Amino acid sequence: MSAKLMRLPLLTLFCSGVLSVAAESSFQPLLDPQLSQWEKWLGPVHRAYDLPGYVRGAKPKDDPVLGLNNDPLKVFSTRQVDGETVLHITGQVFGAVTTLKSYENFHLKTEQRFGEQRWEPRTQAVRDNGILIFCVGEHGAQAKYWMRSQELQVQEGDIGDWWPLAGAIVESPIRTDDAVKKRIYDSKSKVTTAEARIWHGSDYHEKPRGEWNTIECFALNGDAVFRLNGKTVNVILNSRYREKGSTVDIPLKSGKLQIQSEAAECEYRRLEIRPLTAWPADVAKDLPSR
Repeated sequence: MSAKLMRLPLLTLFCSGVLSVAAESSFQPLLDPQLSQWEKWLGPVHRAYDLPGYVRGAKPKDDPVLGLNNDPLKVFSTRQVDGETVLHITGQVFGAVTTLKSYENFHLKTEQRFGEQRWEPRTQAVRDNGILIFCVGEHGAQAKYWMRSQELQVQEGDIGDWWPLAGAIVESPIRTDDAVKKRIYDSKSKVTTAEARIWHGSDYHEKPRGEWNTIECFALNGDAVFRLNGKTVNVILNSRYREKGSTVDIPLKSGKLQIQSEAAECEYRRLEIRPLTAWPADVAKDLPSR
C-alpha cells in the first residue's frame, strides 16, 4: 500500500473499493434517527390508495413515480426502541432506501422482522421485502422501483432466495426440482449459470413472524454468501449483468445497498457493515471449489 493510501481513513478505503490490502475493521452502523446515510426512492402509488395532489396517468403503467426523497405517505421512518434506532417500512408504496455510498468486499449484518400490515397488490400474499447489493445505475431500472442489483430476498418462508434485478446474472451450485419447477441452492450440486430466482437451501432457520431474524451477506470479489441466523442459505458467484439485448457480460462487484418496500410492513435494526478482505473460515467451507 502506498504512503498516500495509508494516510486515508479506513472507511474511505472501504468505500472506494481498494481495501483488499487493508486490515478488516469493526462494524460501522448504517442506521441513525435521521437516516443520514440513505436516500429514498418511491415508485407509483397503487390505484387502491388516494394521495392528494398525485396525478395519475391514463393507464396504471403510465402512473408517475413519487421519485427521489419524496415520501408523503411516510413509507420509510425510524423509531427508537430500547435506545436503538429501528428502520420502519410500511410497505404501502414500492420502492427502497438507498445508501449514499457504494461498497465492495463487505460483511453486511442486520436483524429483521415483519409486522402485520399488508398492502395492495399483495394483501393475500406472503409478506415480502429484500436487501439489494451491488446496486448500480438509475433508480427505478427494475419496474420503476429498484436499481440494477442482486437481491437477497427477505420474504416470509423464503429469506435468502436470490433474485436478479434489471439484467443481473450469477452462477450457483443448483439442483432442479422438476416437481415444483424450482432451482434450489445445494452446495453439493453443479455450479450453473442463473438468470432467474434461486430458492434458498433446505437447511433453513427462519423464525416466526414478529421475532428478529439475523441476516448476513458476505461479499468478496463478486461472489456472495447469504446467511440466515448463522447458517448459509444461498451462494452466488461471478456477479455480472447484461444490458437488454446484449450478449456481453459486465462485472457487477460493487455498488450501493438498497432495502425494499414491497407491500408489507417490515423493520430492520442493528444494520451494520464492515470491510471483508478474506472469507471467514466458517463461510469459506460453504463455497464450492472452482
